[in-house]
Amino acid sequence: MSAARAMGAVLLVGAALGGLAWSPAQGQVAGTHAVKKGEGLYAISVRYRYEGATRFQVAIAIYRANQDQFPDGNIHALREGQVLRIPGRDDVFAVTPGEASRQWQSLIVKPVSPPTAVAAVKPAPLMKTPQTPSAAPLTAEAAAKRYRDGLGMERRGDEQGALAAFLEAGEAGHGMAQLKLGQIYDKGNSVVQRDYQAALKWYQKAREQGVDIDKPLQRTTPR
Repeated sequence: MSAARAMGAVLLVGAALGGLAWSPAQGQVAGTHAVKKGEGLYAISVRYRYEGATRFQVAIAIYRANQDQFPDGNIHALREGQVLRIPGRDDVFAVTPGEASRQWQSLIVKPVSPPTAVAAVKPAPLMKTPQTPSAAPLTAEAAAKRYRDGLGMERRGDEQGALAAFLEAGEAGHGMAQLKLGQIYDKGNSVVQRDYQAALKWYQKAREQGVDIDKPLQRTTPR
């Protein structure tokens, strides 16, 4: 091969590699995504993360493109086999990082609908706003710290802040946080309603991390 042809080949390869730098993470192409067993919106977002975009920008862009798949804004409603529309780069960057972070925070802690009004009931105190999640994926050490933060907030009665911390740690793969989330959704509390399907999902994730569950769960949930 002549020197000129060799140089041309090198330039072509370089141009091709340069184009790949702007593709979504892991070579994925925007279009559609079939939800896998136990997969959540936060986990899906990393598969389609464009360079320069936060995971929250991607997650919120996917959420907005598929709001019919999230009844009442419940981001934990995804089921295996559902097909999501994956937005393109322009749609992802149409959501600012700050806006995406704020909306994600409001979605992960969806307040319980208030009960029927009763006379002379003392109004509940305002809940604290949970800590804004980090834009970068948590390391194992950071996830363990968020789990400990959640335990501390739970002891102090801050159930909303505790749930946000457990969700961050659980999404990062912390088994004990996933177990805690299963227990919270199993019973419900002042922040979230009882949701057996969400509880089963988190219990299963905890099992996959090697966490022992006291007894097998026999509940069935409506399809």
